Amino acid sequence: MVNEKVISDITEKWSARKEHLMNLFRNRDKSAVKEPMDEAIDAFLTFLFVINGKRPPDQEVLQNGLEDLDYKPINLDERLSFILKKPSQYHSFVQLNELYHEVLKLYATMKIRKHKK
Repeated sequence: MVNEKVISDITEKWSARKEHLMNLFRNRDKSAVKEPMDEAIDAFLTFLFVINGKRPPDQEVLQNGLEDLDYKPINLDERLSFILKKPSQYHSFVQLNELYHEVLKLYATMKIRKHKK
């Protein structure tokens, strides 16, 4: 069962984090970017697994957990791998932002399909 409260909290926090991260990247403050990016990545993974009705796995077994997801963005493995390897790069932030948008769309699609049943 999808926890609406958790999803709402994650999406609201992402909006604030996104603004904060954009300011850090705009100011080229790479040393301050890592921690908020790590938090945003963890929140994204929680979001992704919650909409799939699963608990997020540990980082060590993350790849195996991604294979079992019914709702996930295209090329998630490659994109997430890039983000995890280089979280301080601006392109990682751009990819993470796109992944958030795609998962929000998947979640909306999932809700519509379940409502029609």
